[in-house]
Order: sequence, then structure tokens, then C-alpha cells
Amino acid sequence: MTYGILYAYTVLKFCQGLIMTQSPIQLERLKSLSQEKSSERRRELLREVTDLFFESDRPQSEPIDEHFDEILTTITTEMDIELRKEMASRFAPVNNAPQGLVRQLAEDDFEVAEPVLRHSPTLSDVDLTRIVGRKSQAHMRAISTRDNISEEVTGAIVAKGDEQTLITLTQNQGAQFSRDTMETLINKSETQLELQSPLVNHKNIPPDMMNEMYFFVEKRLRQRILERNENTTPEELDRAFEQARSKVLWSTDLPSDFEEARQFVKTKKLRKQLSPTLLASLARDKKHTRFFLAFAEFTGLDYQTATRIWAPDKTEAVAIACKASEMPRDLFATLVVLMSKDGTKDLSFVKSLGIIYEDLPKSTADRTLRFWKMRKATQDAQAA
Repeated sequence: MTYGILYAYTVLKFCQGLIMTQSPIQLERLKSLSQEKSSERRRELLREVTDLFFESDRPQSEPIDEHFDEILTTITTEMDIELRKEMASRFAPVNNAPQGLVRQLAEDDFEVAEPVLRHSPTLSDVDLTRIVGRKSQAHMRAISTRDNISEEVTGAIVAKGDEQTLITLTQNQGAQFSRDTMETLINKSETQLELQSPLVNHKNIPPDMMNEMYFFVEKRLRQRILERNENTTPEELDRAFEQARSKVLWSTDLPSDFEEARQFVKTKKLRKQLSPTLLASLARDKKHTRFFLAFAEFTGLDYQTATRIWAPDKTEAVAIACKASEMPRDLFATLVVLMSKDGTKDLSFVKSLGIIYEDLPKSTADRTLRFWKMRKATQDAQAA
């Protein structure tokens, strides 16, 4: 049996169920086209077989016959890029598109693959993950725009994607992320600054992780975090707390005087001498390790979070911790001035501190501080 006759036989045998409404003349036409070897005639064959697929009243839920899939896939492989692009555009939105054909188009040159990668419901998570592992950043970016993306696929993209791919992915509100994958993205965002805004604004970012970002994002995003905190429900807060408890905390280098300072604060606490006056004295004397530990004790924070709050230009963070802990406004202003680099600020600066403190809603401060306290709660739970 010649190649052309074999093609005709295959087309007639396995497409008959799809073309029962076609006339004998049309069937004969399909047979004659299948015997042609010219590229132009093969283009006609491909389009005619494709039209049969779209004109069929076959139930949408019924699987496409694998041989029909094979015919489309085989002929498409032989065609030029313009026709492959046409095929990809036609089949991209189809629910019951031939799987083999769609997978082949998805791994084609990007200009062919793009509509399939963006829209095809036929591609499974396994298909998409395989493509992420084998194809280009452009292919990954197209996948990153799909209406819904599973944790499995986003994990694969984050593992291999460049900065622009990750920005595209995090801008997609339909993307789902595991906690591990989200933590990887947040860590990357400390140096890849363009990631910060889409992460802070992503609906699926865990609240506790979003609040960790407060310490390194720009002022505009810090305000956005506070706004989202204000709208966090008690149920979401409790769920975030439970999730954070299972998190493995990273180790940090402690200053050489940490143990001595810890014992100092412990003794002061036992003697009931841990007071606002002591905080101010430690700040004035630049006893920073003692100060951070004492401040952590006052606010219920861990040592590292306390130091991050007092990083340069984090005055709003200090205000949050002080107001939620019910430290007086004057003490807040005094501590900020004493802990500044030179310890001297003019009256206008002190006045601005008072405004920051007064303008901060107590409810926002309370909710935000509760997120920041999660780290200490996790440390205590792991130590128990």
C-alpha cells in the first residue's frame, strides 16, 4: 500500500464517525487530497480535516479518536510556520482539542506555541511543567498569563524563571502558590525590586509573609500592607498564625554581646526595673543590643524583628510597635531621636513624629504587630 493510499485509508477509517454528514463527493475529495504530495495540496488536506473536526456534532465530552489526532499531528508537522500558527490559533480555545496536536504546538517555536500556552484547556499540569523544564523564558511567560495556574506549575516557573517571567507570574491573580514557592519569591524580591508590588498586591500572598515584606519594601508598599492588614478578617489572622507556626525559622548571626545583654534584660525584668526610663537610658548610652532586647520584651517581639523595626527610615514601623504596645507618644518620639545616628533632631522633626503616631489607627497597629509577633510565637513553639 502506497503512502498516499495509506493516508486515505486512515482518514476514511478513523474520521468516518466525524464526517457522517459529509457527501460522498466530499469523502472522495478527502481521499484524493490525501494522495497528493505537493505542499499546497497538503495544506488543503490539513484545512479540510481540521474543518471536519470543527463542523462535527460530536459530543464535547467524548475523547477525540487518537488516530484522528495522529493525522492532524503528522500533517501539521510537515507544514510551514504560518500554517502551524493558524492551527494553534484555531485549537487554542477548544475544550476537546486533540491532545497530541496541542502538545506538539505547545512545544513549537514561540510564535506558534503562544496562543496554546496562554489559553488551551487541553494542556495538563504535567504538560505545562514539562514545557517549563524544556522551553524558553518566552514560553514560560505565556504560561504565566493563563487564567488559572496550579501550585505545581508556579513552583516549576519560579525555579527556572528570570525576573521578567516572575513579574509576569506574580501579576497574575489566577496563579496559586505554595508557601515554599511564595517564600522563594519574597526572598527574591529583596533584590529584584520589581517583584515587590505584584507580590504585595497578590490576593494569595499569606498575610504573615506579606508583613515580613514590610521591612524592606518602599514606603508606598508599606502603606499598602497596612491597608490590607486593616481588611484582614480574624479568621484569616488565625489561619495565618497556624501556618506560620510550622515554618522553620532561619538562623541569624547574633552580636558578640548578645548573651550578656540577654542576662541584663532578664535581671531587670525579674527586678521589675524594665521601664520606659530604662529604654530611654539604653538608647541614650547607645547600648544597642540591650536596647533591642528590652524593646522586644516590651512589644512581645523577637530580637531580630526588633532590630529590623529600628532599621533606618522605618519610623512608621517603630510607631506601629509603640502604639500597639501602648507606649506614650512622647516616649516614641524620644526613642526615635535617641536612636537616630547623631541623636539630635530639630523641633520640626519631633513634631512630625507626633503626627505619624497620632495618624496611625490603633486597630491597624494592633493587627500589624500581631503579625510581627508570629515569629516569636514560632520560636517559642519550636523550643517547647
